[in-house]
Amino acid sequence: MEYQPSELFQRPTEQDVASQTPSTFPGEVSAFTHKGPGGQQDSIGHQEPAEEGRAHILHDMAQMTAQSFQSSQEAMRVALEMLGRFLDCQTLFVARVCMHQTEETICEGQIEDAHTLKIMEARNQGTSIPAPGAEGPMKRTYCQTIWRTQRPLIVEDSTRNPYYQQLPTTEEYNIGSYIGVPLLYSDGRVYGTLCSQDPHPRPLTHQPEKLELMQIVARFLISHIEREELMEQLRAAEKTQAELVCKEQQARLDADRRVQELEAIFEAMGDGMLVCDSNGLLRMNDAARPLLSVIPSCNNIHDFLDCQRGRTVIWDEDGHPIAPEDIPIMRVLRGERLVGEKTVIIQRENARGERRFLGISGRPICDLHGHDNGGVLIFRDITERYLLGRRTHETLDALLMLAESLARLPETQPTLSTDVSSSDQASSLRFTCQCLRQLISVIMHCQDVGILSFDPETVTWHLLNEGDSDQVQEAPWWHDVRQAFASSQERDTDCLRNNEIVIHELSPQKGLDTPLMVEAPMFLGNRMLGALVLISPQNDDPFMPIDYALIKTVAKLTGLVYEREHLLLQQAEARAHALALQETNRRFNEFLSIASHELKNPLTGLKGNIQLAQRSLRTLRSQRMQEQEASAALLEKIQHYLERSEQQVHVQSRLASDLLDVSRIRAGTLELHMRPCDIGQVVREAVEDQRQITEGRIIILKQPDEKLLIHGDAERLGQVVNNYVTNAHKYSAFERPIEVTITTEGPMVRVTVSDQGPGLTSDEQKRIWERFYRAKGINVMSGNGLGLGLGLHICKTIVEQHGGCVGLQSTRGQGSHFWFTLPLSADQAPC
Repeated sequence: MEYQPSELFQRPTEQDVASQTPSTFPGEVSAFTHKGPGGQQDSIGHQEPAEEGRAHILHDMAQMTAQSFQSSQEAMRVALEMLGRFLDCQTLFVARVCMHQTEETICEGQIEDAHTLKIMEARNQGTSIPAPGAEGPMKRTYCQTIWRTQRPLIVEDSTRNPYYQQLPTTEEYNIGSYIGVPLLYSDGRVYGTLCSQDPHPRPLTHQPEKLELMQIVARFLISHIEREELMEQLRAAEKTQAELVCKEQQARLDADRRVQELEAIFEAMGDGMLVCDSNGLLRMNDAARPLLSVIPSCNNIHDFLDCQRGRTVIWDEDGHPIAPEDIPIMRVLRGERLVGEKTVIIQRENARGERRFLGISGRPICDLHGHDNGGVLIFRDITERYLLGRRTHETLDALLMLAESLARLPETQPTLSTDVSSSDQASSLRFTCQCLRQLISVIMHCQDVGILSFDPETVTWHLLNEGDSDQVQEAPWWHDVRQAFASSQERDTDCLRNNEIVIHELSPQKGLDTPLMVEAPMFLGNRMLGALVLISPQNDDPFMPIDYALIKTVAKLTGLVYEREHLLLQQAEARAHALALQETNRRFNEFLSIASHELKNPLTGLKGNIQLAQRSLRTLRSQRMQEQEASAALLEKIQHYLERSEQQVHVQSRLASDLLDVSRIRAGTLELHMRPCDIGQVVREAVEDQRQITEGRIIILKQPDEKLLIHGDAERLGQVVNNYVTNAHKYSAFERPIEVTITTEGPMVRVTVSDQGPGLTSDEQKRIWERFYRAKGINVMSGNGLGLGLGLHICKTIVEQHGGCVGLQSTRGQGSHFWFTLPLSADQAPC
């Protein structure tokens, strides 16, 4: 059978037995236990080589060892060819032990499984395996014994050795006899093995010269292999050394270039930088020299401190001299970090003697061991920004004062009553304007302040200062303000609507500087309320963007306060109207309650009398029916009139009851007597009452057999059912049936009354539950059509007070389904 190189070794299916084999296996003959001189005849008649043959072999061996090979691979090929002529075996090969660890072998601790055997060179006769380059697990080979013992191995007959007989390699390579020696480095490490194998058993123990020759060749090969590896290591070391030298040169070049770059960056920085080393030497960049020009030319921190002691050259931001030990560079040299919130601001004099504000940050310089050996300061001229920030801060404080003062204005104004007159309104507005003008004059540093109100309907302006006669007399420029604004009103209005500031130059006044009139719009959202007018003296410095922003902010605040005054007045008026409406409603509810009682009391007596008369007439008619046949018709007529009277009284009583219930609902005095009850029984009783009242009308009741317990007022719930059924009777044809259904929906019970009336539109369905609402265009088809539109409103209130809800489903021309739901009792509701 022919094998491919990849089939040299395959993973065995049987359990690994290599770890269980001793150093000398059964049937294995140690290579150092043979006896007898060379030339003796073995048991099967083989004759050892003669002395001439040995000499010839030694001569070839000497020539091979003296020969120079280009690689260890070539040396292996020549050595195997020489050995093959002497050993007369089928296969000779040199194998290398390789480490091939996997996660599985590492986790299980199977070290032997991690080694593989790779064929480096092979000489085969009559077979193609093993082939150079093939690799497989070492535990399946004879070489594993050599690797573990580091001694030669001779197997004369593998069929007589149980251990080697079961190895997969024996069958795969048809091994009958085997001889192998280790290839050991000079330090004792195993490189691999030199092996000879043949398909026939051979008396190898009687041929010690073969083993000796293989050992000689093994020493020759390992010396060549070790020398080649040392040469490779030497070449790698030389290459590494050359690379290190190159990297060192490159690092020096990079360091020099980096130093030059840092020097260029140090000098090109826009911020000033001052560096002090551990010896006190100072160095500064180009940006720092103009800022520190007042300091004498000194390169030492001690000279700088002496300068500060002799003449103050550094002040804090408030203008106080800084002690020499507290200047920023000394703080940094003590280990303090002036970063973040600890950044300091100092004042210095420049070459022209001007005080400049410098913002300074700094931190210590640490060496490789983390020890401080100097410090660095970075500073920049922040004079303009600092002054702008201080001015902004002062402005914000002024605005905050304005807001706080405006918040206190209502406490000082006259109290607004529910009876507000026009004079009170004018007085309150003048008072507010006066307070605003005083505050804004202080904040904006202007001579005077005025407020223009704007009427968008008439597009007219009104100067609120006109009501203050004293102010007009003290400030003559207000006459010019009115004239200037009148002459350019249309243009100014357009600019103010675009949220632009308008500036006019007024006429010069005697004894006063020529003032400027500055107009800023007052907006509330997108609606313009008016304009804030500032009378400001002319300055050499023009208005800055921050000045415009401040003016607009103050104008907006003024507009908010101005609008608030109107809202306060409107709120007072609305409160007065609300109180009056509340009193009207209270009196109306009281009237409804009294009227309902007054209407219901006589009706109750009238109804009782009519019922007694009806009972008497029925008795009289039954007793004298046959005696007074003539009067029977008259009595029947009287009976009919009395029934109609009773029906009208019933209707009027119902209307009065509805009025009384509505009055109680509005007053919050509708009482419910809550107790456990069966909603099915409540609905049945209401349906029976309606069947008696509407005699001949078909009313179908569908309900479950079991009791449906709720917690509620049975009388009020019966009122709801009666109202639903009465409406169904009223607005559907008499011959059409009415259906009442009781169903359960989880923890709720639903009662539905369905009719086949005209139905309701979607708009009518939204308003049908409102008080006093009656659907238009729907004719009464049965019963009495009188009603106030209160029944469904009362039903909705009663059901909601029981924790339920009401609703309807209706389609125009297809009838309506009015329903309400109620929560079942805790014992009745499903879990």
